[in-house]
Amino acid sequence: MDQYPHAEPLEIPEEALKLTLENEEPAGLGQSIYKTMQRSPFLIAGILGFGAVCGIGAYKWKTRTIKPSLFFIQLRVAAQSTALGFITLGMVYQMYKDYASKQKPT
Repeated sequence: MDQYPHAEPLEIPEEALKLTLENEEPAGLGQSIYKTMQRSPFLIAGILGFGAVCGIGAYKWKTRTIKPSLFFIQLRVAAQSTALGFITLGMVYQMYKDYASKQKPT
C-alpha cells in the first residue's frame, strides 16, 4: 500500500544532494576544533588562557608562602585579567576585521 497515494515524485538536484551529504559527514574532534578556531580564534585562546591560569594557580598553591585567602584573591585577579585581556583582543580584532581591513570603494 502506498502511504501517500496523491503525492508526486520530487526531483532533487544532484548539487543540492552533494551539499547536504557533505554537511552531514561526522566531524572528528580535531576537525571540529579547527572549524571553531576559524570562526572564533579567541574562544580557543580564552580556553588556553583559562588552562594556563589554572595550571599556574595549581603550581603556586603547592609552593605558596602566603595565606590562602590572599592567594585566592590574587588568583581571581589573574583570571579576571586574562579574561578581560582576551575579550579586549577579540574586540580589537573584530573591529579591525570589520572596519580597517575593508577597502574603500573608489
